[in-house]
Amino acid sequence: MALSKSFQKGQVPMLCQMCEESKEIKWKCLLCDFLLCTKCQKLHKKVKSTDQHTIIDIKDISSHQQQIKDKLDLSNIQCGIHSEHNCFLFCQSCEVVVCPLCITKIHNKHTMVELAEGYQLTLKSMKTFNSEIEEEIDQNEEVLSELGILKSSEDRKYELEKQNILNREKILKDEVEKHTNKLLKELDQRKEILMQSVNNAQNRSQKINKDLDLRRKNLNQALNSNIANQVFNIYSEEKISRQQRIVPANPKFKKLPKFVPGKNVVQDFYLGELKESDDDQKIFEFKVIKQYKTELVMVGNLVCCDDRSIFITGYPSSKLHKLKLTNESLCDLHTFKTNIFNMALLPSGDLLLSTKESNLTILSCSTSKVNPTKFSVNPLITLGVHVTSDHKILVGVRENQPNPFPVNGPRQVIMMSMDGEKEKVYHTDNKGKLIFTFPYRITTDNDNNVYVIDILDEEWRGRIVALDKTNRVRWVYTGNPDINKKQTMKPQIWWLQNLTTL
Repeated sequence: MALSKSFQKGQVPMLCQMCEESKEIKWKCLLCDFLLCTKCQKLHKKVKSTDQHTIIDIKDISSHQQQIKDKLDLSNIQCGIHSEHNCFLFCQSCEVVVCPLCITKIHNKHTMVELAEGYQLTLKSMKTFNSEIEEEIDQNEEVLSELGILKSSEDRKYELEKQNILNREKILKDEVEKHTNKLLKELDQRKEILMQSVNNAQNRSQKINKDLDLRRKNLNQALNSNIANQVFNIYSEEKISRQQRIVPANPKFKKLPKFVPGKNVVQDFYLGELKESDDDQKIFEFKVIKQYKTELVMVGNLVCCDDRSIFITGYPSSKLHKLKLTNESLCDLHTFKTNIFNMALLPSGDLLLSTKESNLTILSCSTSKVNPTKFSVNPLITLGVHVTSDHKILVGVRENQPNPFPVNGPRQVIMMSMDGEKEKVYHTDNKGKLIFTFPYRITTDNDNNVYVIDILDEEWRGRIVALDKTNRVRWVYTGNPDINKKQTMKPQIWWLQNLTTL
């Protein structure tokens, strides 16, 4: 009760901040930040030094504040280099706000746009950054999940192999005690090394997740703030962070060895040995099942259909052959006269053709006619083409010139939707360096990571470039160093084994 009386006693009505007499507060001067009575409000308007001030009814304060919040202020963005100047344009070439001195000294011949347009472009880029970070977080979560599964599996395997060793020890008793302890120590050391590596990878992945989450929060905060200065600052910070991106941890480790029991005869016994499991070192054996002979000098392209028919082209050749596989031979169903560089099978069963022109074409399986498509890369020309498992079109492109070398224009891999809309362009790597020389062939794995055969020169020396879903280069394979001493890597047609092994 005493507390209630104390509050009542402390509640004093506010007086007009000019006359300090009237309690009938009805107005507010936004510039002076004064609460006024009606009389002082009228006087305030008559004074020459304050007659241009904005005065509003106190009932409208909340709505006015919302209007101020909704209105973007681009008039007071201080230049980060020349603090005495405000920025008044946006350099589209460098993606930064600029003042007059910036334009004179640094951005003289660059493309400039109004701040409002630059602000919208920056917001769009930040939203893209945000989406990519979300995708990276998802990928990192997958890595963490794989690490957790690996750790549990290896823990169980450790216990199993340890028990096998101990059971073997009971059979051989004292004679093998020394060897038993030796093997257990080796197994423990291997497990300790493995778990340390896994834990380090987990800690690294968790740190990456924490950093990415902080960047995402900063981006979201900037996107929701509607404060231009904050948006530009966060955008600049994010660009720097992206250049310093930490490579995600690799969830693949050399697993624990398997215990293989020795012989049970004492005179030549041995306790056993730790042997690497088969899943760490898979051995591939290639076996010819059946051969079919063609009249072509070399098969340049080959696509298999579900009905046991195949499409092949020769090299060099201007003909496409549709053949049927029988038990005895190849049956020639149809021959199309068209110059094909590469081809891929569409979900519809039609054949998508790259003819080194600006538009891909389609060979209709129902009409056997070649039709134009909306898949255009104009003014460039198409090279390798591939259709992904989620129905995206990947096409390698280069500038329109007679010879592929030397390079005199863009060399890219473009991803399109089935509607012909360009969704991604793989062009530069994480450091801004051009990725491709001649994107000759393209394929994808089960996770839709992209793999490109990139030819480097006229002698067809090349490499394999692996890209992830966020436009980044995962790795580049240039061949086995020992083999390369005798023969330079010249990659040709390829495929994926179980959608994971090239």
